[in-house]
Amino acid sequence: MGEAYICRRGGGSADVVVSSYALICAAVPEGSSCSCIKGDLRYSVEKASKLVAFSVPESGSWTVTISDGSKSSSGTVNVNFLGEVKTIQLSYAEPPSTGGSGTILSPQSGLASGYSVSGNASMSGSAIRESGSGGFWLSPAVNLSGYSTLTVTGVARVVSYGYSRICVGSSADKVFNITQTPERFAEWTGMPNAQYTVSLNVADLTGSYYIGSASVDNNLEITSIMLS
Repeated sequence: MGEAYICRRGGGSADVVVSSYALICAAVPEGSSCSCIKGDLRYSVEKASKLVAFSVPESGSWTVTISDGSKSSSGTVNVNFLGEVKTIQLSYAEPPSTGGSGTILSPQSGLASGYSVSGNASMSGSAIRESGSGGFWLSPAVNLSGYSTLTVTGVARVVSYGYSRICVGSSADKVFNITQTPERFAEWTGMPNAQYTVSLNVADLTGSYYIGSASVDNNLEITSIMLS
């Protein structure tokens, strides 16, 4: 997706004051629409040139998204303090195929080509099996544009006082890290060793998001991940 980095302003002149905004610069394919969003704050440019600059009034996590009408791509820029400048580069790199039908993981064929499992889990045959607490996420992020529902099926091999949840997040940290809030999540409430299905509404999410789980003490075995 590209990288974001800080260009700090230097100098100590008496006539230099602290800025009341930060600057997010996005290097994008020419002609793309580009938006910069944090909560209810939204800034956008139509048919951008190769570099777009957004003056943002708050620190925190900003999502920059580009679209050419048929494809989209997004990334996250974390602004630490007002007065700094950050840059992100976005392109329309195609994600791995989901098999044409939204199949990311199935009992018949396992994980779709091009994807890998990160975090406290690994492939066990054609299933993703967590190895203790912490959860997992799929790499790379999955393009959710055009899909409305994420359906995850599996069983809980261990159930204790902790919890598990299926997550969709704009960053891997929002999926895997239990202290972060993903864009979508649902608690896993299935009984031990009994097949259970979680469905998440992703109709309003466009661009690429990470899919995975966040867990405390529980151990999920995921057998199917489908987009429809």
